[in-house]
Amino acid sequence: MIKRSLGAAALLAAGLWATGCTADLPGGGEVTLDPDGVSVGNGDGSVSMDQDGNTSITGEGENTLNIATADGTVTEDCQGRFVNITANAGEVVLNGDCAAVTVLGSNMTVHIGTVETITVMGTDNTVYYSGGEPTTNNLGADNDVSQGGNAQS
Repeated sequence: MIKRSLGAAALLAAGLWATGCTADLPGGGEVTLDPDGVSVGNGDGSVSMDQDGNTSITGEGENTLNIATADGTVTEDCQGRFVNITANAGEVVLNGDCAAVTVLGSNMTVHIGTVETITVMGTDNTVYYSGGEPTTNNLGADNDVSQGGNAQS
């Protein structure tokens, strides 16, 4: 009987993983499981892990978006906010207008729609902006800030 129950639970879990599933959590959050990975979040932020095990964390305040990732890809809409990115060897895409973006890490690629100020700390980071003429502060080594990239203005 126990073997049948475990087998049924495994079959159900595999079916939910393959087709995708979202479950509401008490307090307004939700858990989403699909072939791309798993995420847990609420209106203030989220934690996610993709199918390769890359993890990212986003947290939102009234005018600030905080992103932390390692070897992952994060895409967010700026919505006029200040953005702080702490990461290593990841990629971040910030679509739309950002007030300011601060990058702290190494081996990052960051794509920004439009932004007033870009500050880069760390090494070997590449930061692109789609439009405008932002003020740039390069406080690290071997960082490149230039127009271009994949973000939408």
